[in-house]
Formats: sequence, C-alpha cells, structure tokens
Amino acid sequence: MKFGLFYVLECPDHDYRRAYAEMLDQIEYAESLGFDKVWLAEHHGSDYGSMPSPQVAAAAIAERTSTMRIGVAVSNITFAHPVRIAEDYAMVDNISNGRLDFGVGRGYQPREFHAMGMDDKMSHSREIFAESLDIIQGLWSNEKFSYEGKHFRLEDVDCRPKPVQSPPPIYVAAISPQTFDLVAEQGHNMLITPTLMTLPELTDFAIEAKRKLIAHGRDPLTLNFPMNWQIHLAPTEEQALAETESAFLWYFDEVMKHVPQGANVPPTYERYAELAAAAAEAGGLSVAGLREGGIVLLGTPDDAISELSRLHDEMGLQEISCWMRIGGLDDKAVRSSIKLMAEEVIPALKDAGPVIPKPLRDEASVNV
Repeated sequence: MKFGLFYVLECPDHDYRRAYAEMLDQIEYAESLGFDKVWLAEHHGSDYGSMPSPQVAAAAIAERTSTMRIGVAVSNITFAHPVRIAEDYAMVDNISNGRLDFGVGRGYQPREFHAMGMDDKMSHSREIFAESLDIIQGLWSNEKFSYEGKHFRLEDVDCRPKPVQSPPPIYVAAISPQTFDLVAEQGHNMLITPTLMTLPELTDFAIEAKRKLIAHGRDPLTLNFPMNWQIHLAPTEEQALAETESAFLWYFDEVMKHVPQGANVPPTYERYAELAAAAAEAGGLSVAGLREGGIVLLGTPDDAISELSRLHDEMGLQEISCWMRIGGLDDKAVRSSIKLMAEEVIPALKDAGPVIPKPLRDEASVNV
C-alpha cells in the first residue's frame, strides 16, 4: 500500500505565507519519514482552498524533495486552455524528473465558475472537460497535434517541453456514471474521497466502478483508486478529537457553502445537490456524525491500521492520501499525526499488495 499527503491548503486566518511554508516543510518532513506521494488540489477565490495554481506548488515541491511522487488532485481543466495546462504540467514532470501524477476534474463550485467569468460554461463543463483531456493527452503523445471539437480547435500545435513520462499517469475525479464511461474508455484510474458521501457509500461506489471497468477488459489488479481521507492520529482517541474538532467543524461548514444545491442546480451537477440535501436531511454535520459515517478518521494508529486493512480487503484499496492539515490545523498537531502514521501505520501496511475487492472475488464473473 502507498501512503501520501493531501493539501487543499485551507487558510482561515489568511496568513498565506505561513500556510505555504508549513505545507512545504511538512511535505519535506513526510518524505524523510517514508511517505510516497503528495497530492495538491486546485481551488479559487475562497477560504476553502489556497492553491489556485497547483503547478506552481508542484514545481516548488519538486525542488524540496527527491523521491516523493507529486500528484494533482485535481487540475480543474475546464478553467484554463488545455494547451497551457499541458505545457505547465509537462514542465513539472521535467523539473521533478518524471514524478508527476496528473489528476483531472471539471470543477464543482459555482462561485469558482463565476470568478472565472464562466457561469454560462458550467452546464457544459463535462463536454469541455472531455475535449480538454483529449487535447492534453494528444499534445503529450504527439510531436504536433491538431484537434477539431465543439469548444476547441487546434492546428499543428507543438507542446514544449514534452513530459519525461510518456505520458504521466492520469487519474480522473468521478462521482457520476457518465464520467465512469470516460474512465473506462480511456483506461485511466479514479480518484475517490468520502468527503461528500459516507464511507460505506464510497466503498459500494468504488466496487461498482471496478466491476464496470473489469467488464471493459481492465485487469482488476491494476485498478488503483487513490482515496483521499481526512485523518488525524494521536496517542489516544480523546486527544485526536480534542485537537481537531473545531477544525473539522470549520471545514465542513465551509465546504457546504460551495456545493451546487437548491433550485437552480446546473445540468450534470445533480449528484452534488443530492449529497448536499442528504446532509441537510441528517440535521447538519457534527464530528460524531462524520466519524460514524466514516467521512473522517480520528483515533490512534491502531484504529488506522484496522480501518485501512479492512478497506484494502473490501475495496481493494492500494493507496491512501492523508488529508492532515485540515482547516488550517496547527502545524505541531499535523506533524505529530504524520509521525504516528509513518512510524506505526505505514510499516504495518506497506507490504499489502494489490487485491481484488472481496465482493468481486466472490463473483463468478471475476477470474481470480
């Protein structure tokens, strides 16, 4: 099993210099302790995240590290021209000597589309996303590339530089059947998180997605769906809760402000509205409810070993991305959690190899 960190880089106090410095120091520290990867998320114009250009952060991380892979979870490829995105991340792959993992999504926060002057594009974001991904892959795989689509037209474009990897691994953030189809057709892996659904729902979601991809001919042991999970570890469960409760409440209050919901949900974003409505029907969000639903993991290293072992068997989990700097959580608490994960959890699970999820192992259609 692989272990990484994840950063949206929430910054409630707006001290961005401190937030960036803490992130870079934490990543360097995690690499020294044996973490395999870091994932960076793109967001714009709110306290929810302070990473408008993950490619800038990724280049800085490449210079501070030597072994960690640098993942993007995700680049919102609807917000910029695909030629520019292809160029920027090809640079990152070169600067990092081939350590880029490229995650893509179409964005889901209406206020971000508004900030980009793209209110009218949100209902077409799936089309724009699919064309942009086609173009990025074409530019990375061909000396010169032409494209004729509904939203983009290119003629003999040369991406300089080309990435070191041919091409970098591509991951797609997906919660809808239509995006499943794109993932299946192009042979990518998916990025998953329980942030907007419970852990049992996410497990069923991942198993069904793997079932569909296997039906498309994918080798089940190559289906790697890195899971991003908000985690805080401490010597006792009580300490883990005390250190993070206010940060979690701030974060989930913030995220619910940005999810499409209400009477005017743009087409293709209905699933987000359903998830927001389900949270509202449950009477809002509490830390106890978040823990009960498996949306967050608060506890001891033994708790983490138990839960990750279970997910490895039931979901086929191969990679966990630990979201530890939650809601601007204190640097000392984050580092302590990183250290416990590295010293007690990673050694217990690092040799857990790829497995087919247990429900699929039990089905006659899967050739184990």
